[in-house]
Amino acid sequence: MDEEMDELRKVVDQLRPFQGVRSTKREYRELDELNDARTVLDAAGIKFTNLRHRGEGKDPPDCDVEINGKLCGIELTEFAHQRKLAKSIKAIKLQRNEVFYHEWTREEFLTQLERQIAEKDNPTDLKDGPWDRYFLIFWTGEMHLGEDELTEFLSGVQFECSLITDAFIGLDYHPGRGYPAVRIPVIRKS
Repeated sequence: MDEEMDELRKVVDQLRPFQGVRSTKREYRELDELNDARTVLDAAGIKFTNLRHRGEGKDPPDCDVEINGKLCGIELTEFAHQRKLAKSIKAIKLQRNEVFYHEWTREEFLTQLERQIAEKDNPTDLKDGPWDRYFLIFWTGEMHLGEDELTEFLSGVQFECSLITDAFIGLDYHPGRGYPAVRIPVIRKS
């Protein structure tokens, strides 16, 4: 029992104190990534088998999975306003009762999303492949980026990609809706 409590304390101590309980240590981050991939694929209604994390040094992509018997890669990343996130974490560590949120405009959101997609669509050290499909999954705990806001922000846009075939944003728990996933419209560059 004491060993289990010690292990639980280690897990809790490394959790980020703000915007979702993301792990700060690699061994737990791999579990987060695997769980995020499973949660988003399920929410998107995609039937899959053999989902596995590829492990440190074997990425990108972070995970691979079989869909309809074909091997697919999954790259995972977070979508957050980094300055506000860092400011909030610092305030919490200093035991100040302050939390900072960013109220995204559509333009800000699309600019950051486009930059992150372009970065992940052009990895310098892609491992293995070729992949039948290549997924990019963002996870966000941003307070002002709910399912409705994301759907509105993504309306009428498309992102051209060379590698990425499917993209989603997974969201933290929404009461009555579970863990929603919003599809990001991507098309193949010609």
